[in-house]
Amino acid sequence: MNPLNSTTIDETVPVLIVGGGSLVGLSLSLFLAKQGIKSIVVERHSGTAIHPRVSSLTARTMEIFRSAGVEEEIRREEPPFPREFGIMFVESLAGEVFENLMEDMSAYFTDASPVEGNGIAQDLLEPVLQMKAEQAGADLRYNTEMIGFETDEHSILATIRDRTNGKTRQIRSEYMVGADGGKSGIRAALGIGQHGEGTLFHLISVIFDADIHDLFKNQNAHMCFFANEDASGSLVLYPGTNRRPHVYRLDVIYDPEEETIDDYPEERCIALVRAAIGLPDIPVKFKKVLTWEMAARVADRFQQDRIFIVGDAARVQPPSGGLGGNTGVAEAHNLAWKLAAVLRSEAGEGLLTTYDMERRPIANYTVEQVVMLSQQREHEGANGITVNTLHVNMGYRYPDGAFIPEGDEQNLPLAQQPESWTGQPGSRAAHVVLERNGQRLSTIDLFGSRFVLLVGSDGKNWVEAAEHVKDTLRFPIDIYQVDGHADFNNPGNDFLDAYGITSTGAVIVRPDGYIGWRKPGTRGNKEEMEKMLTNALSTILFR
Repeated sequence: MNPLNSTTIDETVPVLIVGGGSLVGLSLSLFLAKQGIKSIVVERHSGTAIHPRVSSLTARTMEIFRSAGVEEEIRREEPPFPREFGIMFVESLAGEVFENLMEDMSAYFTDASPVEGNGIAQDLLEPVLQMKAEQAGADLRYNTEMIGFETDEHSILATIRDRTNGKTRQIRSEYMVGADGGKSGIRAALGIGQHGEGTLFHLISVIFDADIHDLFKNQNAHMCFFANEDASGSLVLYPGTNRRPHVYRLDVIYDPEEETIDDYPEERCIALVRAAIGLPDIPVKFKKVLTWEMAARVADRFQQDRIFIVGDAARVQPPSGGLGGNTGVAEAHNLAWKLAAVLRSEAGEGLLTTYDMERRPIANYTVEQVVMLSQQREHEGANGITVNTLHVNMGYRYPDGAFIPEGDEQNLPLAQQPESWTGQPGSRAAHVVLERNGQRLSTIDLFGSRFVLLVGSDGKNWVEAAEHVKDTLRFPIDIYQVDGHADFNNPGNDFLDAYGITSTGAVIVRPDGYIGWRKPGTRGNKEEMEKMLTNALSTILFR
C-alpha cells in the first residue's frame, strides 16, 4: 500500500520544516507565519541553541527581521555594537597588535540601509524568533525527529518521533523544507551532491569565561587572531546582557587523524586559553569543548520536487565576514513568500523553481568570496583584502528568476555597492527616505508581506490602472505614489534616480524587497498600463 494513501495520517500541514531549532529554520517558520501560512517545525534537540554561535546580524538581515516585526525585540536583547569594532591580528589579547583585519564594517553600518547591524549571539536570538514564530501561529516541536519520508507528485508523508517517549506520528504536508544543517539527512536522502573546496580545517572550540572584557574593549575588537610560541588560533567575544555575562570562544586547528576531542581535557584547554590571552595566571572558567569543521560546499540543487533545502543544508562556508547565518536568513526569506503565494493560489508552482534559480548562484558567489576573504586574512593581511562584505550580503542581484529582465543583464555585475543599483530587476530595492504627515520612514518599510507598486509624481494613471488590475486578478498589491499629490513626499528628491524611473514611471517590488519589474516612463493610457501590469505580475507569478 502506498503510505501516502494511508488512513493513518495523523496531521496535515502546508509546510513541514525539519531542523527548526536552527536560526534559519526558526526564521523560515516566522516568515511563513507572517504570510499566514501554517507550518510544523520538528527539531531533534530539546530547545533552541545553548551555545553562542552566530554573533552578528548585518544591516540587510536586520532589514528582513524589521519587515517581520522582530527588530525591536532583537534590539531589546542586544543593543547595536560599536562601529569601531574590528578583527585584530595580535601576539595575544594582552600582547602586541599587528594589524586590523576588518576595518570595513559597511555590511553592518551603511547609508544604503535605514537600520544598523546587531551583535546578538545565536543563543539569545533564537528564543526571540521562537517566541515571535509561535505568536504568529507556527507549531514548534522540540525533542522531535523525522525518521523517514515518502513523496508523490502532490504531497510528502513524513514520519516523526517524539524522542522523549518514542511515539511516532505521520504528517502529510504539501511542501517540506530541510533546515537540518551541514550534514543534512534530507539532502543525503534526496541524493543531492555538493561542490566546492570541501574541508578547509578541523577545529577545536573551547567555550570559557574569564575577566577579559576590558582587554577586548581596549583592542576595539570582537574577534582576535593570535599567534605566539605557545599557541595560534582565534578568540571570539560574544555579547553579554543583563541576563548573561560575556562568553568567549577559543578556536585552534587540529588534525582529526592525529587527535580527538579526548586529547583536549580541561587542563590543556585552559592552558591554550591563557596562551591566547597572554596572561599565564589569569583565572579561567572552563565551560565546554566542541569540534567543528570549516568547509566550503554548495549543494548541486536547492530543490527536488516539493522539497527544499536552506541554510547549512544548502551551503556551508567559513565564518569569515560573519555571513553564514545571514545568508541562510536571506534564503529563508526568499523561499517563504514564494511558498505563501503558491499555497494561497496566487501563483503557479513554477514560481517555486525560482528559489534555486536565484539563491544557488548567490550561494556559489558568497562561498567563493568568503573563502577568498579567509585566505586573504591568513596570507596577505589587511592590505591584501579585496573582498567587500557589503557587496556579498546586500549588493548582489539575481541573474535569473522571478522578475522581468530588461535585456542588458549580461553587462551588469553580479554584485556592487548597493546604492549603485538603480531599480534594475533582480536587484534589491533602494533605501530612500520618505515623509508622510510629518513622519519619516524608508521605502524599505513598505516591503514585507505583499507586492508593492511605486509610481512617480505624474503616475496617477498607474494608480488607477493598478487598482483595476488588483480587482481583476484578485491579487493583493499595495500602491504608493511618491511626490506631488501623492502618498509620500521625498525630501531628498532622490526617489526617481534611485529607482531609475521618471515621474511617469512605475516599479513593482516583490515581498522580499527585490525589484520584479519596472517601466522607466510612459505616457500610455490606463488600458495600456493595465495590460503592462497584468502581464508583468502574471509573468513573475507564473500564472
